[in-house]
Amino acid sequence: MTKIGIIIGSTRPGRNGEAVARWAHEVASERTDAEFELVDLLDYKLPVLDEAYPASLGNYTQPHTQTWAEKIASLDGFVIVTPEYNRSVPGALKNAIDYLYAEWNNKSVGFVSYGSLG
Repeated sequence: MTKIGIIIGSTRPGRNGEAVARWAHEVASERTDAEFELVDLLDYKLPVLDEAYPASLGNYTQPHTQTWAEKIASLDGFVIVTPEYNRSVPGALKNAIDYLYAEWNNKSVGFVSYGSLG
């Protein structure tokens, strides 16, 4: 069965992202043609990108990168739940995306975005 990761893209204390992601998971789980899993960036403790080689080489040297790569590789697609911070995505989300390359390729992605000012 198709496995979709619902990625919580904010790690900020007091974030609304977890509640929004749980709502998205609840709605998505009504489908019977895929399995949905919450993937919380907080669980992966990714520091600012610290790999010596470009992600496109797939030569991950850090244990946290390998763990993150295994999770993303295990999924067939993604729903990224992201707030708008300063007219952009959170730095933690951009950082998590930049850690990997091949693991993201040829997979569908959708976005659920939210903001507090409009």
